[in-house]
Amino acid sequence: MSMTRHKRVSVAIWGLLITFALLQAVAGAMGRVPRGTWGAVEVVASWVVMILLASLATRRIGDMAAQLDSTTHAQRATRDEIEQLQMHNHMLEILAQTVDVPLAFKSLAGRIARLVPCDRVGLALLTEDGTEFQTYTARVTDEDRRSRPRPDVVFKPEGTVIGEVVRTRQPRVLDDTAAVASEYLDVNVAHSSGFASALVIPLVSNERAVGTLNVVSRRKGAFTAEHVKALLPLTEILAMAHVAQQLHVAATRHRTMASITELTLAISTEINSALQTIIGHCNLIDRTYSESGLHRDIDTIVRQAQRISALLEKMRAASLERR
Repeated sequence: MSMTRHKRVSVAIWGLLITFALLQAVAGAMGRVPRGTWGAVEVVASWVVMILLASLATRRIGDMAAQLDSTTHAQRATRDEIEQLQMHNHMLEILAQTVDVPLAFKSLAGRIARLVPCDRVGLALLTEDGTEFQTYTARVTDEDRRSRPRPDVVFKPEGTVIGEVVRTRQPRVLDDTAAVASEYLDVNVAHSSGFASALVIPLVSNERAVGTLNVVSRRKGAFTAEHVKALLPLTEILAMAHVAQQLHVAATRHRTMASITELTLAISTEINSALQTIIGHCNLIDRTYSESGLHRDIDTIVRQAQRISALLEKMRAASLERR
């Protein structure tokens, strides 16, 4: 029973009591109520009892309504907590299969919208050099037909809310995008698309912000501090996943460079061996034949072979430095 329903019941009880009082007054005026001292005592006693019963009933109903409201609030909080845990578990399952953060974000967009009612969910990831943001958008009401999200808009950190949030590492609630659309490029884009309010939360891992999670709504003042609190655990997981993805890419690049280095060393060794064979045969021909024209040609071949050999030696030295 909600507090509104409790008030209606209380009004009904006291309304019936007042109606009965009016009926009794009318009956007394018509001479249908016993007169005399005992009659007056009976009437007063009955009214005292009825008023006490009405007061006790109203108080009891109020207590029951408050208890029911408390239980309902606790159930709602538990349901929200379960939703958060399910979302975190779902995200961990996705990340266990892949370290692709945009793909995990796309799969979680619907759950985020159930946790924090909104019209669209966005993700902005800072590049490794920190010069720009790659942004991704997931629709929460329309079916997203993309097999995987693609970067929508590239923003610079300067002159954007996402850049400010990453710099300060503090969430930002925008109750009215029209009020700051002229100050921030990304807010201007959102406002031009019909979104009236926004919530931007930083992705922080080891005290380093690597991006933002963004939710927008077509209603003004759609987001509160409670929504920030609800999304913070998710942003921590996304931040760690993005850092892990960057480390994975760096490790893959390192392995690729190591493979190229080994291949370069092996090929340069084989080519140098072939060049030494060519130089040796040229020297043999030079000692065997006495024609001057042939000597000039052999000298040219030997010089070029030695030049190639020197270049291969430089390649080998550079490859060994990278190991």
